[in-house]
Amino acid sequence: MLLNFTVGNWMSYRDETSLNMVASLERQHAETLAKVPGFRSKKILPVSAVYGGNASGKTGLFKGLAALKYMVAGDIGVDDLLPIEPFMLEKGSTLEPTVFDVTFLAGKIVYRYVVEATLDGVTYESLERVLEKGSVDIFERDELAEGDKYDFNEDFLGPSDFLEFVGKSTRRNQTFLGSAVAQNVKGLQEAYDWFDVTLQLVGVESHAWTFANAAEGRDGFIEYAENALARLDTGICGLTGERIDLDVLPKDAKLRKSIANLNDGEMLTLVMEKAAGDYGFEMITVHVDDGRPVVERMRTLHQGADGEKRSFGLGMESSGTQRLMGLLPMLFDLQGPDGAMGSKVYVVDELDRCLHTMLTTRLVEDFLATCGPATRKQLLFTTHDLLLMDQSLMRRDEMYIAQRGMDGKSELVGLAEFDGIRYDKDLIRSYLDGRFGGIPMLREEVSRG
Repeated sequence: MLLNFTVGNWMSYRDETSLNMVASLERQHAETLAKVPGFRSKKILPVSAVYGGNASGKTGLFKGLAALKYMVAGDIGVDDLLPIEPFMLEKGSTLEPTVFDVTFLAGKIVYRYVVEATLDGVTYESLERVLEKGSVDIFERDELAEGDKYDFNEDFLGPSDFLEFVGKSTRRNQTFLGSAVAQNVKGLQEAYDWFDVTLQLVGVESHAWTFANAAEGRDGFIEYAENALARLDTGICGLTGERIDLDVLPKDAKLRKSIANLNDGEMLTLVMEKAAGDYGFEMITVHVDDGRPVVERMRTLHQGADGEKRSFGLGMESSGTQRLMGLLPMLFDLQGPDGAMGSKVYVVDELDRCLHTMLTTRLVEDFLATCGPATRKQLLFTTHDLLLMDQSLMRRDEMYIAQRGMDGKSELVGLAEFDGIRYDKDLIRSYLDGRFGGIPMLREEVSRG
């Protein structure tokens, strides 16, 4: 679970700003809070919503976590630049490192991981174990330090001779955390897995591939998807496969080789996008039956007034239905007390994109209904849907406003920081009146002098 994410000199965030997922003393919806092993009073919020105007910095937070995940668990080539986007509206800021500082719970341990980096490489990196009182350093890397660049905790990681070898073989455009795990440093596996497996990001254009990957790799997902699509009033009453000829597939040698290597019980899933700007896509599966490849195109089923079910191509569904299909793998993972796929932290950019406000609210309600002291799952999202700014749905400390000043600098402000907000307060009215900031400053005319 995520406890805190701080970012500085990143995109529109010139100064360091934090998204804090540690619960305040607020009593509302306390039954949804997760307990932290080893901490008597600290509890973690299961959900967080970031509101704000266009270009206020909401997506910047999403991209910050995505960049950090890639730096730790991605495949960065020898000569590749790091995915760093510093603040560009101030002299000298592009030469300073971007700061990522994340505190998270993995297993039963709370870690704090800090990375400072420029496009050319990592300048500072550290990992520590956070305790109720104090912390224990695990490793520290300082590229600007004189002498040794690394300090290691041998009690946590083992003999330093091998660690020093790993450090020397870590390129400047690599994180030590990612490089060390690739070189079999077992003591860092749990922290690495949090970035690689637990942290999941859902962007605004992920509808096709996320659904296809879930259909291929998660048992019971198709049955879940059929039920959810019917329950959420999409007009779909089922999913079916339509047999098509093998020649319909792209003439690709690598694809044909993959199909030839399929064994009974294995399935290959393809997503075939249509023209750029078109919502349409097709999902095709290939499996082997009696030694021969069977190719099927997924279709949705709709029932007419005569009771007959008729099939439609996925590209014929509305953009909202396609967006919902892209979110279903996340909802499937987050179902149940521990999630179908174990501990997960899902970060979604524009959760409400193409969705009716009642549907978005229902998705959040259904998730929160499964959260409690023992759960290890979170949903963080950006949104323009002000009807989600509702204290009967979420706590004040679960709501943040991203706002950008006249100097182009963004900041993140939590609603819990404002005094005098009662449980029955109309947050939407206060927000639109400008009390919390983060609303568009619209003008009639722009001077071009």
